Amino acid sequence: MADIDALMKKYFVQPEDTVPPSQPLPATFGGCKVTPLIDGTTYFNELKTQLAKLGVGSPTENANQFIYIAGWDLHLVGGKILPAPGSSGTYLPTVELEKPFSLDGPGAPATMIALLKDKARAGVDVRILGWASFAVMLDNFVQSKAVEHGLANIRNVNLATLSAILDLRTEPKLAEKAWVNILTHSAGSAHTKLVVLGSGSGAIGFTGGLDLVGDRHGSQPHPARQWHDVQAKVEGPAVQAMHDFFRAMWNEVRGRKVRNFRVGFTNLDSHTPGSPELAARTLPTTAVARHHVQSLRTLSQFNYKSTNRLPENDKISFAPAGVFEVRTAWFKAIKAADRYIYIEDQGFWSIELMSRLHDAVQAKPDLKVILVVGVADPNDPVFPPYGLVALTQGLLKGLTTAQRAQVAMFSRNVIVHTKSTIVDDHWAIIGSANAFRRSLYTDIEHSVAVLDEEDSLVQVYRVELWSDSFELPFADQPKIVNIDKALNVWNSAWGTSGSGVTLPASIKPVVLPTAEKTLTAKEQERYDMFADVDSRDEWGACSS
Repeated sequence: MADIDALMKKYFVQPEDTVPPSQPLPATFGGCKVTPLIDGTTYFNELKTQLAKLGVGSPTENANQFIYIAGWDLHLVGGKILPAPGSSGTYLPTVELEKPFSLDGPGAPATMIALLKDKARAGVDVRILGWASFAVMLDNFVQSKAVEHGLANIRNVNLATLSAILDLRTEPKLAEKAWVNILTHSAGSAHTKLVVLGSGSGAIGFTGGLDLVGDRHGSQPHPARQWHDVQAKVEGPAVQAMHDFFRAMWNEVRGRKVRNFRVGFTNLDSHTPGSPELAARTLPTTAVARHHVQSLRTLSQFNYKSTNRLPENDKISFAPAGVFEVRTAWFKAIKAADRYIYIEDQGFWSIELMSRLHDAVQAKPDLKVILVVGVADPNDPVFPPYGLVALTQGLLKGLTTAQRAQVAMFSRNVIVHTKSTIVDDHWAIIGSANAFRRSLYTDIEHSVAVLDEEDSLVQVYRVELWSDSFELPFADQPKIVNIDKALNVWNSAWGTSGSGVTLPASIKPVVLPTAEKTLTAKEQERYDMFADVDSRDEWGACSS
């Protein structure tokens, strides 16, 4: 049995680690159970199982049940969208949506949107918060400017979500329960992939990197189109914090001025301000396992230049100074690391985060850092080399040859969309927050950090995650339980040989750069203004 008090003191955020009010102590819970669900099919099958339990009882039973979804990309409908003409009288390009999302797989007939409507008709309280950028999507003139500046992918994501909200509202039971999340910074997003469901007698939360989009199943025939990701299933007292986070966002949207969006020629109000508040709900506090959880959020500050002519937003009333809990927790665990830090992410853009890894490497000669990325997400635009800048100006700058040998980076031939870090086989974080500056300070994010009284959960998670990378069958997973032998697979100069496992051809070492990379003035402006915004800074520009 582990000394959980010592583990919590070492790896979890403590009062002395915070700087109120922008960095409050995260909500911390014992008696929880966290199950990492690796890849989309695993998560979607589990979500389907939990949804099947709701809306099948008496009207009284169903009325006490709920399904709350806060998503970044809700690809719940298909078809074509032709936006209305902009102020110049010209049309923006037609958007071809994927087939409606199904938990059963791409193109399967049992769609998620039909399932949600069925649950609502059965009396379950179904509520959807789908993000769309008020700064980009309010009218087609602004959309035109955004497309010209390389934000076409955001427009397409938003149109898919707005189309889903329109369709959900055709069900009378959902007419006032499918809303647009308009709480974001002008250059930020509501990036959570949060689902909370259950009843007064019990609830489950899901948080991670997986959107309700068809290609997230990870079953594309070509390896480079396969999707790798992780979602955490959370049970026990910590679900209360996830529920309360959704409730706080819902009620905050309810109190805001309505923003009008257009989908094609159809107007769409962001929400229904006259609807009742989402009431507080006290979920059971019964212990279900021995896991300890910190529920972590990022919420933006709102600082604008006085000359700004672009759309602005108001402070969030329940977080007027912003909330940077993900940042605080991540940096605490990195500083505490002794043996290894393993991060899977779609990109490493944050110089500050990379600098924290740099400091850890310099302080601890035995520490190993492993960074894993994948092929580019085909939904993203082509970005300048932000990751190379962060690596050379943050992690690698000033390291000796011996210290550089403590760092290894790899690329898999799949789309690595994971947002997860593991430290020392003790601490792990899973959620929506990337190793980006915007995830630390600007986008609305949610993640969970976890420790285990038996000190086995994170090791098991690491073995399963690395087995996926090493292409090990289940029967061979015990070969990498020993961390020394497992580290030796990544780098033959690390740890102890003898596992009998080698890196597959699908994983390629990334040669660490030696020359410092900088951005051009134009690239830096794009980075600061749009790509990786820091909400603590004044933001704004003219609309031309």
